[in-house]
Amino acid sequence: MRLIYFKLTLLMLLLFSGISTLAQSTLLPEIEPGVPRELAVQRKAVVSEINYEIELRLPADPQQTIAATETVRFHLADAGQSLVLDFRESADKIRSVEVNGEESNYEFASEHLIVPSAELNIGTNRIDIRFIAGESSLNRNPDFLYTLFVPDRARTAFPLFEQPNLKATYDLTLIIPADWDAISNAPLLEAEDLGANKRLRFARSDLISSYLFSFVAGKFQRVTRSVNGREMSMLHRESDEEKVARNVDAVFELHGAALSWLEDYTGIDYPYQKFDFALIPSFQYGGMEHAGAIQYRADSLFLDESPSQTQLLGRASLISHETAHMWFGDLVTMDWFNDVWTKEVFANFMAAKIVNPGFPEINHDLNFLVRHYPSAYAVDRTEGANPIRQPLPNLNEAGTLYGNIIYNKAPIMMRQLETLIGELDFQSGMQEYLATYAFDNATWPDLIAILDQKTEEDLEAWSQVWVNTAGRPNFKARVMGAEIGLRQEDPAAANRIWPQRFAVASHSSDTWSMETLISGQGEAAYRVGTGDGAERSAVLFNADGFGYGLFPVEATMLADWDSFEALQKGSLLISLYENMLEGQVIAPGDYLSQLTKIVGREENQLLLNLSLRQLQTIYWSFATDV
Repeated sequence: MRLIYFKLTLLMLLLFSGISTLAQSTLLPEIEPGVPRELAVQRKAVVSEINYEIELRLPADPQQTIAATETVRFHLADAGQSLVLDFRESADKIRSVEVNGEESNYEFASEHLIVPSAELNIGTNRIDIRFIAGESSLNRNPDFLYTLFVPDRARTAFPLFEQPNLKATYDLTLIIPADWDAISNAPLLEAEDLGANKRLRFARSDLISSYLFSFVAGKFQRVTRSVNGREMSMLHRESDEEKVARNVDAVFELHGAALSWLEDYTGIDYPYQKFDFALIPSFQYGGMEHAGAIQYRADSLFLDESPSQTQLLGRASLISHETAHMWFGDLVTMDWFNDVWTKEVFANFMAAKIVNPGFPEINHDLNFLVRHYPSAYAVDRTEGANPIRQPLPNLNEAGTLYGNIIYNKAPIMMRQLETLIGELDFQSGMQEYLATYAFDNATWPDLIAILDQKTEEDLEAWSQVWVNTAGRPNFKARVMGAEIGLRQEDPAAANRIWPQRFAVASHSSDTWSMETLISGQGEAAYRVGTGDGAERSAVLFNADGFGYGLFPVEATMLADWDSFEALQKGSLLISLYENMLEGQVIAPGDYLSQLTKIVGREENQLLLNLSLRQLQTIYWSFATDV
């Protein structure tokens, strides 16, 4: 009997412990402005199957308010805590709230609408809200408006669960002036004539994160084309018919080509119900990847007469970048905005693969070098450098994550990662990643776990150094007879190694030869003898601009300037400049003198621009020394 009693007591303790653990995991954290990570974790544990049914009355006059209604439907796994929706507006914008058919005794505090637990059900719930829409992210202009909710600004317009890993479907209805047009994430279901206005009801969207929900409405011209069997529409406000005629074919063809390439590369058909885009005057960015309804700055796509190859490349790259996001960022979205960099680096990486072969006259490797390395080094050489992947305690701080490391070091890292794994295995890993997490969310470690199966390298350790820590390696060389030994040193004295591959060029008998060097643990040896007894006169590390770090270099190599290829020249300039800043190899005054000579005779525009930027910085920063 005592044994039975003991077992029953133990069972009750275990059950109570389990219930307590569950309760702790879903406890409502302290309410504070923004979207704290703790709140996002709590909601993710209990909220699912979300649908927003939203109706907005958009008057032509931007001074008039926007009356709105919203129904939020969702499943709740635990009704023991109050439910928090995000709405960064004043409390008086909310006119009424009903929860499951009854008037709610809600609270409004710290940018949140808080529904009492007593009004909620385990299972299906419905919240009906009448409100005045917030306008800070609606970009209202005379005759048109557009939403831009990245990274956490949907909550400035309407109440919702604002976090990327609570994907939802949207049923949108817009009441707009009769002479306006509109697009959103889903196709138009029906248009109802209301006299001076019309009601547009859109189909239910696919599952998307809140920052990707979008609509554009106003006086736009619509152009619809069929490209590779896919119908797509473009909205624009350009009044110059000749400019439209010059650009419209290329704009549609570039989108069609990007879509076809991405379907082939990913092995996944375009994942959304339709594909439209809007060209908006004075749009804040080059583009924004709203699923099925991309927005662009108009002059990025509608180019003036006789555009340069650089402008044409820029347009093609932008279109391919935003189109790539349909898979990389939209279909599979970061779990939290600390991984926002992943969607950007994926889109840039894919855009380069799509576009670069079509512009053979441009030196893409040199372009990559001068665009990314100086900006990445400008941060990574400092004590205040940040890693690629950073913590994010609150979604309202997401804007602080953007910077040179995300946009410039991350692409360098990604190029090294593909080289390490191999192009085909990398593609296979990306296909598995997209298929595994389609219409869902994933973290950078989720991707690394998949790619780790494609290589014998320890990618978790590789990622720990490249992605989770800041800084760059210092490379040290020493002569060992007919060989040069090259090793890495960690400037932070943390014994880190950045495994990477790059080329070494050596000069002998007026010719340069290239060899790929793998730098990792220990010292890598590079033979500088020619085999016939002659010694090579010079060695240029990172000659292909592929490596990352502070490389040894000799100032005397500038005397051989004309013997270098363009990419080698770019690498030489960057290595000399970085060493100069470290007080090594060459003094600012001497380097300034050399740059002046280079500027006087160099014809390559990329190299000329790089030289001029360095010259300007040295002149203004080291004026007392020169």
